[in-house]
Amino acid sequence: MKLMNSTLESGFILVGILDGSGSPELICATITALYMLALTSNGLLLLVITLDARLHVPMYLLLRQLSLIDLLFTSTVTPKAILACVDTSQYELMVYVTGVIFLLLPLSAIFTSYSLILSTVLHMPSNEGRKKALVTCSSHLTVVGMFYGGATFMYVLPSSFHSSKQDNIISVFYTIVTPALNPLIYSLRNK
Repeated sequence: MKLMNSTLESGFILVGILDGSGSPELICATITALYMLALTSNGLLLLVITLDARLHVPMYLLLRQLSLIDLLFTSTVTPKAILACVDTSQYELMVYVTGVIFLLLPLSAIFTSYSLILSTVLHMPSNEGRKKALVTCSSHLTVVGMFYGGATFMYVLPSSFHSSKQDNIISVFYTIVTPALNPLIYSLRNK
């Protein structure tokens, strides 16, 4: 007896963040706009910091590195947003271990650094200087919280705590929204 494939479909449908959405065009346009904003703003920040010799100080060199990482990260993740049609149990274990190492260790270093910064700021003699430092630190911590909160939700929490729809939305948030906001937050307070 000869077996034959009798599939009548001539195409396939990718299921993801747009699944069950009432307006996939709006979501797609929003993601595209945020992606373009991330590329443009990070690219401009890279260009300005590289070309202006006055900005070749440690703080701006760090911001240049952050912009480069955001630009590369967004460009790597966003176009490849297509979670595998095979058994993913080994992949999920690898992602969990990697998530713990690459998310929680840097996050603990960031919190340690900001604890030291907060201690220093609270001992500043000037109320105006203390307020300015706290406002700057709070904007930085907002970005850190958005990125690490979403990434921790995705990679450290067991998958039984969240649905694939939530995963898709959170991954768009920390891979597109945060890199798009970083240059704005870090450059708005500077002239």
